[in-house]
Amino acid sequence: MQIKTTIAYGTRMIRSLLSNKPLLTIAALYPTHRCNLQCTYCNFPAMTAQELETDQWRHILDQLADLGCRRIAILGGEPLLRNDLAELIAHVRQKGMSCVLTSNGLLVPEHIKRLTQLNTLVLSLDAAGPENDAVRGKGVLDAVKKAVAAAQRERIPVKINAVLSARTSSSLDSLLSLVEESDLCITLNIMRSGNSDLWRDAAGIKDEDETIRETLLKIARLTRSNPRILFSRQSYRYAARWDDFLKDRYEAHEVSPDNPLVRNAPKCQAGRYYLTILSDGTTSPCINTIGKIQGANVVEAGVETAWQTLHGHSCLICYAPCLVEQNYLFSLKPNVLINFVRKHFLRGKFL
Repeated sequence: MQIKTTIAYGTRMIRSLLSNKPLLTIAALYPTHRCNLQCTYCNFPAMTAQELETDQWRHILDQLADLGCRRIAILGGEPLLRNDLAELIAHVRQKGMSCVLTSNGLLVPEHIKRLTQLNTLVLSLDAAGPENDAVRGKGVLDAVKKAVAAAQRERIPVKINAVLSARTSSSLDSLLSLVEESDLCITLNIMRSGNSDLWRDAAGIKDEDETIRETLLKIARLTRSNPRILFSRQSYRYAARWDDFLKDRYEAHEVSPDNPLVRNAPKCQAGRYYLTILSDGTTSPCINTIGKIQGANVVEAGVETAWQTLHGHSCLICYAPCLVEQNYLFSLKPNVLINFVRKHFLRGKFL
């Protein structure tokens, strides 16, 4: 059934691309900025914004489903700090959408029953040793291990998301060993540091540009032999070509169309095939554009109108592997699609 549904939706996507008509597929929701950690590179806990009520989020989810959205990602902050989280997850599933939740893991074991309807639980872990806790907080590594065990007991699919920095990139091999031992999959990202307002003290633990490129090329090589690394070789190779890792992204007026970064980039599909909704209902194309490119508020304007205000945004390219991968997929890049099928459907897991 999953394969048939995916093929049907893939057909819709091809028609959408051929007609240049956006097709909302993924919505990233940030129902809270509150967090019980203070990670070195994350400023979300310092962002003060109103949190929408449960009924408001339910109405937003209804509208997303009516627009054909297929996948809801719930992030934060720490989503488990919201008392209505189980209700929101249940509503996502009742509307026929898949639900993925990202957590730091600390509260997962005691609240595991609230998460049983998830399609995937994503746990943040940057290293398999003390390097992780140096960036994310004392005791976090052990907490994530306990969260993995709790989720696996409940048969909730789990994957790891790592953000590599100067503190953690040298520990990549041990992190991959932990992923293998725990029978998990992983998405690997590079810590962004270009926007000090959003990324807090990230610039202070940024690797040298050449070291970042070497790390990205190493991951690109590993994607061929390690099926647990979910993103494609193409996404990491593109990221490795980036010219200045203190610059997270370029808008159209900042870079020439003849620049190789532009010529080789996937078309940005943020705001067209996916969007971000913050805790107060404010919209942005993606996480990289929060506070920089703002659409209408979904409470005031409705989801469809807010989404439409993002269609023609000015951001052109970025190097974040998670966004590059999504843009390749929504641009139907053959090699990236093949990688997606091989590492998800052929493993019997859709993460």
